[in-house]
Amino acid sequence: MHRDRDRLEAIRKIPYKGLFVIPDALVTEEANMKNAIVATAAAVLVLAVAVEAQAGDFYAYYTRLDYDQPRDIATLVKIPVSAAEVFAGRPEQATTGDPRPGPVRWGKYADLVVNMSEGRQFIFSRATGYLPYLKTPKGKFTLKALAECKPDPLCLCSYVRLVRVKDSPERIMVHWRHVPDPASVVMTEVIHEYFTFTPEGKVSRAVWVGTPKLDDFNDLAGGTGQELILTADGITELPLTKTKFSDKPAAGIAGSPVRKAVVGSPAAWFKFDDGLKSSGDETAEAITGTVFPVAGNKALWKKGVSGTALAFDGYFSKVTLPKAKAPKVTDELTLEAWVVLGAYPWNDAGIVHQSAGEPISPEDYKHGYRDPYTYRPWKMQGYMLGVDPYGRPIFKINGEQVGGGEIAPKDLPDKKDIIPTYRWTHLAATYGGGKMCLYVDGKLAASKDATGPITVPDCDVLIGLNSDPQRISDPVSHSKFAANNNMPLLYGIEGLIDEVRIYARTLSAEEIRRSFQNLCPSAEGVGAPDLEKRILPGLVNGKPAEKFGAEYRTLKFHELWDNLWRPSFDRDVVVRFDKNPCSVVFWQGTNFGSGWVTENNKWMSDQSWEIGGPHGCAEHMADKRGRFDHVRLIENTAARVVVHWRYASIDVGYVFPGANVWADEYYTIYPDGVGVRWVQGHDGGWQDTQFLSQPGTTCLDNIDLTALTMANLAGETCDLTWQPPNRVPPNTLKDACIKRINFKSKWKVFAVYREGAKIDTWGESEQSKHTPDPFAGPWNHWPVGLNPSDGRYAVSDDRVTHAALGGADNCGEFIMYGFTDQPAASLAVLARSWNNPPKIDNPKGCDSKGYDQAQRAYVLAATAKPISFTLNGSKDSPICNPCFVLSNWDSDAAAAVTVNGSRVKAGKAFRQGIVRDPAGKRQIIIWLELESARPIEVKISESPG
Repeated sequence: MHRDRDRLEAIRKIPYKGLFVIPDALVTEEANMKNAIVATAAAVLVLAVAVEAQAGDFYAYYTRLDYDQPRDIATLVKIPVSAAEVFAGRPEQATTGDPRPGPVRWGKYADLVVNMSEGRQFIFSRATGYLPYLKTPKGKFTLKALAECKPDPLCLCSYVRLVRVKDSPERIMVHWRHVPDPASVVMTEVIHEYFTFTPEGKVSRAVWVGTPKLDDFNDLAGGTGQELILTADGITELPLTKTKFSDKPAAGIAGSPVRKAVVGSPAAWFKFDDGLKSSGDETAEAITGTVFPVAGNKALWKKGVSGTALAFDGYFSKVTLPKAKAPKVTDELTLEAWVVLGAYPWNDAGIVHQSAGEPISPEDYKHGYRDPYTYRPWKMQGYMLGVDPYGRPIFKINGEQVGGGEIAPKDLPDKKDIIPTYRWTHLAATYGGGKMCLYVDGKLAASKDATGPITVPDCDVLIGLNSDPQRISDPVSHSKFAANNNMPLLYGIEGLIDEVRIYARTLSAEEIRRSFQNLCPSAEGVGAPDLEKRILPGLVNGKPAEKFGAEYRTLKFHELWDNLWRPSFDRDVVVRFDKNPCSVVFWQGTNFGSGWVTENNKWMSDQSWEIGGPHGCAEHMADKRGRFDHVRLIENTAARVVVHWRYASIDVGYVFPGANVWADEYYTIYPDGVGVRWVQGHDGGWQDTQFLSQPGTTCLDNIDLTALTMANLAGETCDLTWQPPNRVPPNTLKDACIKRINFKSKWKVFAVYREGAKIDTWGESEQSKHTPDPFAGPWNHWPVGLNPSDGRYAVSDDRVTHAALGGADNCGEFIMYGFTDQPAASLAVLARSWNNPPKIDNPKGCDSKGYDQAQRAYVLAATAKPISFTLNGSKDSPICNPCFVLSNWDSDAAAAVTVNGSRVKAGKAFRQGIVRDPAGKRQIIIWLELESARPIEVKISESPG
């Protein structure tokens, strides 16, 4: 938190010859500051506009400008090559395909306009990749790029959005996100630019460039400044002012007491106590004193069993002991390490090793309904002390292994062999004297006869990361598709590692026992390691919010995952309610797919528009590196919130079948906790009710076996109960169009379909054998996982999982979600009001365009004021919390509303807000908390004050 405050101060101190404006949105509440993007190569420019905006001239709006988009297929072909390089270091194995030519699919809010004054507009357009230009009566003046980047003519990775400035509504802030190379899927390669506009005509620009190292990204001293002056003839640029990175390492942390006892003389020893002195990205090998870099996003130091330990993120973190400096081992070896697993690895992974191995071949990986999946240990050259995908410690040498072992299709790993997560465990392995042995917490766990010289491959010794890629265990895809749909990945240990020792001799069982006892933490300390828990960021506390609305946040999951990204401070969106204690979360961890979160943090999620690709399912889940998805707030008023989610339906190999595989989804969410999801232009193939389970919990901890209650418009209901091991109940209720998801919570999530939809359930043939529930899945390749897999069964409760209950056919382009603490039958009134909305009669002072089911609102256009009409409520077409979208309002004045002649007091029962439509015109949004089965007379006028 202090670092973020210091960062703002450092940006303020960047030297300028003239005015310097810091965006107020950067100075935000503490919860946001902890997650705020921090400047690395920060650049700020200030523009002084000669003409001050008059009242009503200063505003911004989303729109869609005319744009003759180029057919840039070449970039699409390069993307899967980058993915194969990023995942496994093997670009030659990419499937490039032959993308179909054609335009990118765009929604109605593709571009953005900031109106500065009469005749002066800043325009962020797809035509320039969103590099803004100033449009004036005398011409068009484009700003110069301040960060090196390749063109992105398809705007694959580029977007802009309005960011509300906290406590400063007279300012407009625009966030432009783009990348150095749109063909690259390296997740740290991002550029964030912020433009802050004021009515006085001041414009500030801040540019933040992602770096491989998180500490460089957080460096407060690295900045570039530029001042620009807008004149009647264009833009005048003043010289750049640059500063350099400070290169000052951060202070160390308070570790555990350092214990100096050691058994014998290790040939190599990584104490990982470097974090006591500095939190820099280096660590010393204790025997030679040689310092080696810590690879990955950040050297994250934590309390260890002695001094400090090093955290590993499971994807990029590693320490390399070059082969030239590796211990010379011949016919004896001992490996030793302390470890805390935050999650089990995706397949066999080394804690410390000097080994090499090829990925499982497509033929050996192949399985199906007639040839079920069998886990087989990874055959490797060299030696490895590590963990298998089920959490069993393993020791490999010369192609042999102790610990772990093959698991047949109907078998399960023995629980007594599994290392618990979030617990310090001592592992040791010895080779020599005709034996190879594996020890856990000082006790012999497995051994076998083994002789012969140790054969070491021509590679380095690695700690925390494998040297070769491998496919995940327990894939869902079968037969010939298994290998295609589960690409090899470089991965490793996710958790803490401390006190790594390599001996060129065989330690005895007694020496192993003493080594364990020398460093063993207290009973309390063993189960309380310095490793953050993984908790889904629902931002719920059991109480309603102070007010209804949405906010941009950068949500935290846990440090190891958070450090993978280079986010803006407004990456995610959270909607909260003052009438219930729930939230709707659009978060990077779910690729911004909505999470409908109950008061006790139970999450309902859903599918996206899904098609097929050469690597399996092409959907939002497949964009593992977050390159082609984002979320934006379109409206955020007291009356409603509108959220836009955009993503590309590509597969895990990042293969684009064409340029038109984009989806734009719009969520219109109201104060009563109800929202409509509109998947624009996609009729079906996008809905499957799913739910998430927190790490450390199973499906049965989160949802009842009677998981769904169905209802129809008549209020008839039917419970659907799943039964272990795999009985999935059919939907037997005629004309069902309502489902309530029965979480183990007071508040439940519900879904309402359009009348005529066919709700179904599924999952009998796609269930994990490792979990006790009868639901489809659960799977853990998504959310938050970076593995290039289109489906992996959960093998434990170590990771976030998702499971499915079923979707619906003939659901069209939209569905209604919401929260309720009432029986499912009570939702029939709401469902009828949406499926059979009452009609508007006798409109005066307006034209009625009818009811728009996609936004749960009546659309009106004012022709005069006041406006009045009859809303014909009835039992079959009831009125239930109606919304009116009134265009041509042409005023900043609030509205006054009467119902049946009585004025409705503004407050929780009557909420309103003024927004700009895609033409930049004002429209007023009015929401009423009102239920009626009779006609009502509504009058809308300008409020006198």
